Amino acid sequence: MNSYEHIFQPIKIGPFTAKNRIEVSPAEPFLCTRDGLVTDEFVSFTAQFAKGGAGIVVVGDSPINEEYASENHFTVNLSDPYVIHGLVKVVDAIHRYGALASIELNLRIHRMPADFTVAEIKQIIDDFTVAAGRCAKAGFDIIMLHGGHGHTIAQFYSPLLNKRTDEYGCDTFENRCRFANELLDSVRAAIGPNKAIDYRISGDDLTPGGVGVEDALAFAKEIEKKIDIIHVSAGNLYYLPSLSYTFPVTYLPQATNVRFAARFKEEMTIPVTTVGAFNMDLAEEAIAAGKADVVAMIRQFIADPDCVNKARYGKGDEIRPCLRCNICTGADPHGCPMPLRCSVNPKQGRQPIFDTIPPVEPGTKVVIIGGGCAGLEAARQLDARGAKVVLFEKEDHLGGTLPAAGANTLKGDVKRYAEWSVRTALRLKNTEFRLGTQATPELVTMEKPDAVIVATGSVPFLPEIPGIHGENVVLAVDVDMGKAETGQKVVCVGAGLTGTETAVALAKEGKEVTLIDRLSLEEIDANTLGSRSVAGYLRGMAAQAGVKVVTGLTAKQFYDHLLVAENEKKERVELPYDTAVISMGVKPLAEEAQKFARLAPKVFFAGDCAVKAGNITTAVLDGFYAAMNV
Repeated sequence: MNSYEHIFQPIKIGPFTAKNRIEVSPAEPFLCTRDGLVTDEFVSFTAQFAKGGAGIVVVGDSPINEEYASENHFTVNLSDPYVIHGLVKVVDAIHRYGALASIELNLRIHRMPADFTVAEIKQIIDDFTVAAGRCAKAGFDIIMLHGGHGHTIAQFYSPLLNKRTDEYGCDTFENRCRFANELLDSVRAAIGPNKAIDYRISGDDLTPGGVGVEDALAFAKEIEKKIDIIHVSAGNLYYLPSLSYTFPVTYLPQATNVRFAARFKEEMTIPVTTVGAFNMDLAEEAIAAGKADVVAMIRQFIADPDCVNKARYGKGDEIRPCLRCNICTGADPHGCPMPLRCSVNPKQGRQPIFDTIPPVEPGTKVVIIGGGCAGLEAARQLDARGAKVVLFEKEDHLGGTLPAAGANTLKGDVKRYAEWSVRTALRLKNTEFRLGTQATPELVTMEKPDAVIVATGSVPFLPEIPGIHGENVVLAVDVDMGKAETGQKVVCVGAGLTGTETAVALAKEGKEVTLIDRLSLEEIDANTLGSRSVAGYLRGMAAQAGVKVVTGLTAKQFYDHLLVAENEKKERVELPYDTAVISMGVKPLAEEAQKFARLAPKVFFAGDCAVKAGNITTAVLDGFYAAMNV
C-alpha cells in the first residue's frame, strides 16, 4: 500500500501554507445561476472537495467582465459586484475543512490582441483588477490568473496570435511580456501582499507556430518575482488537436503533461503545479521525483471527492477511478451549458439532493439480479443505506461485461474501474453474493424481497447476415479478451467506439485493418453516449495506426475469407479477409428481465436490460437511481 508520504507534506505558497500538495484544479460545473451568482448547489459541489481532504480548492473559469460573462453562463460572474455575497459562502465552505481557497480569473472572447485599442487593453487590466479585488474581499487566499490555453492573457505573449505592432506586440521580449507584467502589477496593488497570486500557463501550446516549452519557461522566469506559484498545463483552445492534452482523454497515458512542469521545476524557485490526468499514486510519484511541488486534478475529484482522505487513511485502493471519458467537460459547455455529470459518480452535479442519503426502513431486503455494472452500483448504494442485499449472478465471478469492456489495451481506465467495482463490492457488509446461480422467479420469490432490481444486462448483437457464424468471423470483445485470434488481414464491421478501439489495437500489432460501417463517422459520433472529444481523438488514432475506414457499406454476406457488402448506390463491394471482427452493438436481455417484473412491491430495471442498451454512464446511473428509490 502506498504511504503517500510526499503529497502529505505541507507547502508554503506566498503568505499561506497548504496542508498538503493536492489541489482541486479549476472546473466549470455550471451550477451557478444563469447570470453567474452562487447557488447552494455550487457551494455544495465545491465544499465536497475540501471535505475530502484537498489542500487547495480552486473555483474555476470565472469571467472578469460582462463581455465574457454574457457568453459563459452558469459560472461565477465576477463582473457583478453582488457576486461577493455568494462567494463568501464558498470560501467559508472551503476554509471549514482547512483548505486554501483559490479562484481562477479568466477572459476568453472572440477577439485577438490586434482587435483591441490601447484604451481597451487598459480596461481589460482594470477588469481583472476589480475582479481580483472582489475575490480578495470575499476571502479567497489565492487569486489564479488564467494565462494559458490560448485565452486572452496568453494571446499577448504568442507571436502566432498577437499581430500588434505597438508596445503590446511581439517584436521584442519586453513587449511580449508587457501585458502580463502590467496586469500582475495592477492585481497585486489591488489585493495587497497578504494574498497569493497563482499564474496558470500552458507549458507548451502544442500548436504549430505556438509557444513551446522553452519560450513559455522564459516568460515564466520573467514574471516569477510577481507571483507566488505557477500552474503548468498544456494546449491551446484555438488549435483543437491540442485539447486532447488540455483535457487528456482515456487513450493518452496518464500524467502525460508532467514533463512540462518538470522542465519549469528545474529552473524556477517558486512552487510549480502540474495538472492533467493524475490519480493519487501518480501524484505521489511526481512529487517524490521532484517533477512538481503541487499536483492539481479535477476529474479524479469528481469521480471520488474523498480521494485524498482515502489515501491519507490507508484506503487508497477504495478510491473510485476516473474513466477520463470527459462527460464532465460537457458536449457544448459555452454554447449550451448543462450541469456537470460524471459517468462513475451519479451524485456529481446533483448537489445537494444526494449530499445526505437516508437509510432504508429497518429490515428492508432487496434482491439484485445481475452482478454487472448496474447491479454492483445498486449493491454498493443499498449496502450503505443499510439494506440486506442478495445478489444473484449466473457466472462464477462479478463484473458482467465490465472486464470485457476494459480488456482492450487502449482501455486502461475502464479496466481499473472494473477492478475497483468488483473489489469494493466484495467488501460489502450487508450483501450476500450468490455466484454461479442463475436467478429464476422461484428463487427470487423464496427470498421474500421488499424490492427487486433487475440488471440482467445484454449480449452482443449479431444480425441475421448469412455466414456471420462462420469459423473466421469473431466478436470484437473476444479479440480484446484474447479469446479469439485474428489473421493478418482483418475486416472490422462496426465503427463505433468499441469496434474502432479493437481496430486500432489490431493495427498497432501490425495487422492490415479495414473498418466499415453503414453510417458515416459523423453520424456515429453524433449519437455516441460518450464525449465527442474522446471519439475525435480515437478517430485520429485510427488514422495514425493505418486503419482504412470505409463508411456507407452494409455487410450482406460472410464467406470463408470474403465479406460481400453493399454501398449506398446498391453496388456490390468485396472485402477479402483472414478474419472478420464484429462490433455491432448489444442486444438487451429484455425478455429475460421481464420474468421478474412482478415479484416484489417495488421492481426496478437497470442497465442494458432497461429501455435500451447504454454504456457505463447509463448503467451506473440506473443502478444508483434504483437504489435511491427503494
